[in-house]
Amino acid sequence: MSRPPTVEETPWNRWRRRAVTVPLYLSMGILSVALLPLTSLLALAADAVRRNHQLVTLRCALGLTLYLVCEAVGIVASFVLWILNGLWPGGSVDREVTWNLILQRAWARALFTGATRIFAMRVEVTGAEAVRRGPLFLFSRHASTLDSLLPAVFASDPHTLRLGHVMKRELLWDPCLDIVGQRTRNAFVRRGSNERDKELALLRRLAAAMGECDGVLLFPEGTRFSPSKRERALAHLADTRQTARLARAQRLHHVLPPRPGGALALIEARPDVDVAFLAHAGFEGTASLNEIWSGKLIGRMIRLSFWRVPSAEIPPAAEARIDWLDRQWERVDAWVATIP
Repeated sequence: MSRPPTVEETPWNRWRRRAVTVPLYLSMGILSVALLPLTSLLALAADAVRRNHQLVTLRCALGLTLYLVCEAVGIVASFVLWILNGLWPGGSVDREVTWNLILQRAWARALFTGATRIFAMRVEVTGAEAVRRGPLFLFSRHASTLDSLLPAVFASDPHTLRLGHVMKRELLWDPCLDIVGQRTRNAFVRRGSNERDKELALLRRLAAAMGECDGVLLFPEGTRFSPSKRERALAHLADTRQTARLARAQRLHHVLPPRPGGALALIEARPDVDVAFLAHAGFEGTASLNEIWSGKLIGRMIRLSFWRVPSAEIPPAAEARIDWLDRQWERVDAWVATIP
């Protein structure tokens, strides 16, 4: 397995950032555990004052503690893996990637499983067999911060589907995503960059380096859904006179119209690769921390549906591929609409 560049940055910028984030998150992880009894008491007092019988403040405090502890443990584990891969005979890129993918999946599962228990959520999955093996591109709906964990938990497998991620560059300030993400096959891109061709070239290199057990995750909407973002997306299509796409996008009520650049770049680089889709429901109205703080996650049923389109069914022409992607996204929207 080859490992393409994950982000365009100098070593100086990388280590300067980590000199801030690594000690900061390690300290916060330790402090969050040490202060947990006091934090819990204060959270309970706040819930009592608010007369909140669902204990939203306590749940959010526990969720934040879970995140900080997972970050601290992940940083330490990534350091251990770095030492072991250097000392263990026969060190290779393939082994380093496998070990770090195992760590990445464990980190994501710990966060998601912990969150489902803290917020009393339930999960139902259909079509999981569609993503049991690579190679494939996985295009997912994006409605909440938590839904970014779904592919790593329910699709990625270090031995049958080594799923790389296309992520916004700001996530490099999360040290676990930074360290482990740059050891595996991921791309950190600038949203709204003036150097769009350079960002798309990063995706093409990511796709070109895929092996038989590899995959790439992309959120074609480019950002989390909200009604205001939907209006802005429709206005952009109208301003750029994309009449046909605008008509289709106006029929979408639960998702944003997909931005085709990233999806087309991946498919152009590897037209022989199948494309899978992930539709999910249950995270609506939780796009921001304020909405989570309001208790909207508590007791939610999270439903996921996967399906896979063989590469032979994907049109060869760029315009036809955009139309095909829009129609698949209409299917995502229609599925979400069926969920009560």
